[in-house]
Amino acid sequence: MPEHPEPGDSARALRELRAERENLAAVIHAAEHHGYDDLVWQLCEAMWSLHLRLGFHAQWIETHLRGVEAARRGAEEFGDRRAVGRMLVQLAFAYMGVGDADRAEEALEAAITADAACGHLRGRATALEALGLLRLKLWRHDEARLGFEEAQRVLGGIREGDDGWRDVPRATALLEHHIGRALTQEGAFPAALARLNDALVRFRTLPEGADTYNEGRVYMSLGETHLRAGDPELALVCLDKAVETMTAEGAGLQLADALEQRAEGHRLAGHPEEAAGDLRAAAARYEKQEDAVGAERVRERLAALAG
Repeated sequence: MPEHPEPGDSARALRELRAERENLAAVIHAAEHHGYDDLVWQLCEAMWSLHLRLGFHAQWIETHLRGVEAARRGAEEFGDRRAVGRMLVQLAFAYMGVGDADRAEEALEAAITADAACGHLRGRATALEALGLLRLKLWRHDEARLGFEEAQRVLGGIREGDDGWRDVPRATALLEHHIGRALTQEGAFPAALARLNDALVRFRTLPEGADTYNEGRVYMSLGETHLRAGDPELALVCLDKAVETMTAEGAGLQLADALEQRAEGHRLAGHPEEAAGDLRAAAARYEKQEDAVGAERVRERLAALAG
């Protein structure tokens, strides 16, 4: 990654990864066939941003299942034991993307165990964070918030110079964001907005520079909170910023989500034409990322909007 990324670098990198994704998957297969286990999981790691932001869940699951097994074989010999938890967390996100909560939870519980076994506090915090995100998806917001708070306590055990020390400020910002989302689900809107705005400030003032992608994610959460609190106009201000950010970042799935949320804001604000336009754009994005579930959901909303 460049020391000083330029605007548009993320989007260009994702376009190049997308263009090569089938070739990268083929290299993973070849590396596995020839016994290069470290290369298998490292290539999966290299494709993480591609899958997180663009989807392609079938390929994601297929390659990361290989990544998990390669990391486990390496850990039994001389490999990086931290890789096991990392691969399991990434696999869990793929399962979440296709709605397979049981397999996602199984992978995350295994990741927590693997990271605890090798004393990797940063990895354990990440796995706890991901388990909280799964619980948010299942509307188990109390459990989710408790999981995020546990992850914060684990981060508190990382001391200067320890593995993962430099990532603690960013990890803390992520957890503040997630706690804000959990509070939104609980209906505690003032507390949620305070956490979300704190997360936004934290992302903008990271020691290594702003995290634009996650700023966009926070704007999406702020938009959702304002919608649920009954203020669609303020929600639209936040969601406009989220759409702008995700477009610039080339994050196709998150852009589709932001467009879908903004459509709801327009509907509640009495702008049916704008709502329909956003839903059509969201459907096209979901289809481009091969997210059939998202595309079908948006088409149903379009039909309902049409009356």
